[in-house]
Amino acid sequence: MGQCHALGFYKVLIVMSLPDGSAHGRFQPLHNGHLEYLLAAKAKCGHLWVGITQPDIRTLKQTADVHRGFPASNPLTFAERFAIITEALVDAGVDRGGFSVIPFPIEDPPCLPDYLPTTTKVFTTIYDEWNRHKVDVLKAAGYSVEVLWERAVKEFVGARIRQLMIAGDDTWKREVPIATTRMAERIGLAARLRTLDMR
Repeated sequence: MGQCHALGFYKVLIVMSLPDGSAHGRFQPLHNGHLEYLLAAKAKCGHLWVGITQPDIRTLKQTADVHRGFPASNPLTFAERFAIITEALVDAGVDRGGFSVIPFPIEDPPCLPDYLPTTTKVFTTIYDEWNRHKVDVLKAAGYSVEVLWERAVKEFVGARIRQLMIAGDDTWKREVPIATTRMAERIGLAARLRTLDMR
């Protein structure tokens, strides 16, 4: 076996030996901060389960952070977010077989094990009290939680990106992966947001 092939073989063995892990979010829409988080989580596990919270936007549930349950804060369907996340991770070089995208209704904690076994480590990040609350919820549900980082300032904010879209300000495109831009333009997300914002 050649040296390069041998190195590749051992790299595969190392990845296969890592346990499964999970990362989660609403991804409304997926932005560059989300992608950084997902890639950091993937680097620490063999297979990454990407959980989408508030998966059913027709029956939104209130959370400790109230705005997360508003229709205007949740314009993208589960299928649309599934497609964006999948495309963005593949674009970033993640093998398609190395991750799965699943519903992750953290707003309904007793249901979580129906989607993700409690033996799966959950990776998360902390920026505010809502994130700390989620850590407590996940631990109470039986999950082992690893905080990848804690930062005082959130560089990318979904609410700001949605407002830029509503305002017709294309600078939002600097804050998201190209997969998000493609989907937003294909489905007319800015127009959808304007309709939801008027409710």
